[in-house]
Amino acid sequence: MIDIDKTIDAFRLGAFDLDCTKMVLSQRAEGGRRFEGRGYIRQIEDGSLAFKLYVEKQENAGLQAIFEMLTGGRPGTLFSDDDLYDLTATAVDGTDWRAGRIAAPCPNWNMRDNTGVLGGRLYSIVAGPILPPAKPHSLRLHFFEEYELPAHVWSADANRPVQGMVCDRAEFAACGMQFSVKSRLGSGDTAVEVTADTEFPPAFDLRIQEAVQYITGKSAIWRARLETYQGMFILELASPRLKASHTQFKPPISRGSPEFHRHIWPLFEKFLTYVIANTEADGDDRQWNSIAYHLYMARESTAASIDAWAVGVSVAVEALVSVIKLPINPGVNGDWAVFRSRALEWLESQANFSESIKSRARGLIGSSADKGVKQTLRELAEMHRVDKKYVDAWDKLRNRHVHPKLADLRLPGSAEYRELFRLLWQVEMLLHQLTFHLIGYEGPFTDYSREALASGQYPLLESVEAAGRTCPDSP
Repeated sequence: MIDIDKTIDAFRLGAFDLDCTKMVLSQRAEGGRRFEGRGYIRQIEDGSLAFKLYVEKQENAGLQAIFEMLTGGRPGTLFSDDDLYDLTATAVDGTDWRAGRIAAPCPNWNMRDNTGVLGGRLYSIVAGPILPPAKPHSLRLHFFEEYELPAHVWSADANRPVQGMVCDRAEFAACGMQFSVKSRLGSGDTAVEVTADTEFPPAFDLRIQEAVQYITGKSAIWRARLETYQGMFILELASPRLKASHTQFKPPISRGSPEFHRHIWPLFEKFLTYVIANTEADGDDRQWNSIAYHLYMARESTAASIDAWAVGVSVAVEALVSVIKLPINPGVNGDWAVFRSRALEWLESQANFSESIKSRARGLIGSSADKGVKQTLRELAEMHRVDKKYVDAWDKLRNRHVHPKLADLRLPGSAEYRELFRLLWQVEMLLHQLTFHLIGYEGPFTDYSREALASGQYPLLESVEAAGRTCPDSP
């Protein structure tokens, strides 16, 4: 029987090695190719999972099919779902494993006697169902990275020569569930464990991953998942995904801030609540939350060139603003309704205009009262939800890097670089403030745009009289 903790630890160390008494590789198409035999699943040098199947039986897989696999399929075509393969395997200890959506198994084949070996990479493998769980609804994620997170629970440290204790875990309630987050220095891992009395929301592992990314300011992607399913455990091991290793994006509360230990987990709960409530769940689809996705893209861009960093955070601001809905002034909105009505009436009376021109004009007239990004940001600044100087910084950064003029393309000197970094830090703070507004967070945060790290309070004023005030509309 599989030892779950030893298996996860071997996978973290890059030493996962699974000998299989039976492996079946089946094409998804009806009547598709099928290969059966013994083999193994192992980790290769970069930590990814790979398999090798020594083919003993094959169906619907003649030499022509093998030749197509050798040449990479049919030229000029993309893989369809029917072209993909699924793998099932039974390990020596009797555990069943499976992997799906394998795009291009690579054959090493002897054409004379039609025998050979198939191999390929796997995105992830799943074992189960295994072992009845102690609790009906539980989930554990391992990230295989050490994140500096607030801890207040002490554990025995067996690695010390003399028996001692180490503070390496946080325990708290959030979203009606119990969380335990463990990250011990030198362990090479951060584990998030959740238990609940009811079923978890759809794709809950992704929602937790997004919340961990937010509070750490890192592109955290889980590598091992242990979750209850129909009264049993399911273990999934995932190959590493490509991501930037040295991002410059800062967490919303600095680890050096006195507020770090008191407010990170409430902030985690706020973000987690938001992504659960605002992510579409349709059947078995596993989707990113849109806000978490745009923050992820902005974060990844900070590891590239300064120009890529500027474009990434500027575009992310626009994406977050597009989700925010602010009150509309009824009087001004009524004036715009009259304008649209009269403009459309005049347009329809113009017989000399082609239908293509009229169609485009109708769209422009219909959207004439919509708030643009700049107007929404100005209103948020009046409501003390974002800092106006950070809005101005975004305007400068965006115009220079997303829509540059000829003067913007000159090579910058040291003074220009200092100004550019100041704008970058201010726009990142604008992203944090927009996120606070979206998730409904109120509390301390770290302002990285000042010369010395300073703590701020959100909303930006303790008493926000303007929050309930209707701001005038503008096209």
